[in-house]
Amino acid sequence: MSTRGKDNEADAPLSKKIHEILQEVEAAQIRDIKPQEILQRISSYLQHEASLAIPLIDGLAELPSSQTALLLEEMQAVLKDKRILKAIRKGLYRLRQKGVEWERKASPEKPILRLSQPGAPEGYVGAMDPQGSRVVIIARPRAHGGARVYFSIVSDVDGIQRLEITDLTNKGLREFVNESLASDEFPVVEAPAGYCAHVLREAAEQSRSVSKSVPKRYEDVEKGLSDVQWDGPVPLIYQHIQEEAVKDKPRLLKESAALHRMAPFSSWFLYPEAVRKYAEDIKEAEASHIVLTPQQKDARLNSLYKEALHELFPEAQRLLWKRRLEEMAYILWKMGKQREASMAVSAAVDLKTPFSTITPNPFAWNLLLKSLYALMERERGGKERGEGSSRIITV
Repeated sequence: MSTRGKDNEADAPLSKKIHEILQEVEAAQIRDIKPQEILQRISSYLQHEASLAIPLIDGLAELPSSQTALLLEEMQAVLKDKRILKAIRKGLYRLRQKGVEWERKASPEKPILRLSQPGAPEGYVGAMDPQGSRVVIIARPRAHGGARVYFSIVSDVDGIQRLEITDLTNKGLREFVNESLASDEFPVVEAPAGYCAHVLREAAEQSRSVSKSVPKRYEDVEKGLSDVQWDGPVPLIYQHIQEEAVKDKPRLLKESAALHRMAPFSSWFLYPEAVRKYAEDIKEAEASHIVLTPQQKDARLNSLYKEALHELFPEAQRLLWKRRLEEMAYILWKMGKQREASMAVSAAVDLKTPFSTITPNPFAWNLLLKSLYALMERERGGKERGEGSSRIITV
C-alpha cells in the first residue's frame, strides 16, 4: 500500500468525526441556538482531540451564514494557537467572499475553551436490551490526568439498576467502553455528557416513581455532575432528524417492520406472561374443527392479532416503546445507519397516536407477532408452526 493510501485510511475517522460535528452545528443553527452555546457543545470534541480544530474550522467556512461567522469569532476569542487563529481568519475571509454579513460581537465572558487543560465531560450510551435497560456513562476528566467515570445501567421501567463511580486512565476508559461493554449486538456510542446525565436523572426519577430507592452513591453523582446539564432536544435523535422529515411517509413507516431483522431489535420481545393469553386464543383458533375458508380463517386470526395489539399497547405502553425507538434511532445514526435511524423515528412518531384499524404500526405489529409465535414455538417444543400462520410484515 502506498504512503498516500495509508494517509487516507488515517484521515477517514477524522473526516467522519468532522462531518458529525458539522451536522450538530447545522442542527443547532436551525434551532437558533446562540454561537457561544454551540461552542460550548462542541468544545468537548476539541478538548479531547485538538487535531480536530483546523479541519473543523475549514468545514465551518463551508456553512455560509452569519451564525457561522459569529461562531468563528467566538472561537477566535478563546483560542490562542497561532495556526488555529490563522485558520479562523482565513475562514472568516472566505465567508465574506461568499457575501456573508454579520455584526461583530466581542464576547464579554472569559474564555470557555482551553485545549491544553482538562476537557469537558464525555458521554456514552448503549443500545437497549429487551427489557429497556442500557448502559450510560459520563466520564469527567481530572486535572492530574485520567477521568472520574460514572457508570450506570438504567431501565425505563425500574430506573437505576446499577451505579458505580471509579477513576480510570484515558486508556482504561477506552478499553472499558470498547472491549468490556460494546458488542455487535449491543453497541455503545458517544453522546453529549449533558444528555447522558439527563438520562441518568430520568432514571433516578423513575426509581422513585416505582417506589425503589436510588443507589447510595447517587448523591455523589448529583454533586459531581451538578454543572453537567442538557438544554437540547429530548430524545437526542431530534437534534439530527426532525420529526417533520419522517412524518406522512408511509413507505418509511412500512420499512420500520424490517428493523426486527437487525440487532438489537431482533432480540426484543414482549414478556411471555403478557402475550400468553393471546397465544392460547390463537392456538385454539388454528386448531378449531369449525370448517372455515382460508379467507375466513385469516380474518379470524387477524381479528385476534388486532385485539391483542390494542390491549397490549395502551397509551402508556405506546409511549414507552416510542421512547425506546427514539433512543435506538440515535445509536443507529451514530453508527452511520441514517436510513435505519429514520425508520425508527418514523415508527416512534406513529406511536404517538392510537393504532390504525386498517394498517397498525408495522414495528409494533411485528413485535407482537414474533412474541406470540416465539412463545407458541417454545411451548410446542420447537416444532415448526403451521403453514400460513405468520403475518409478519416483510419489506
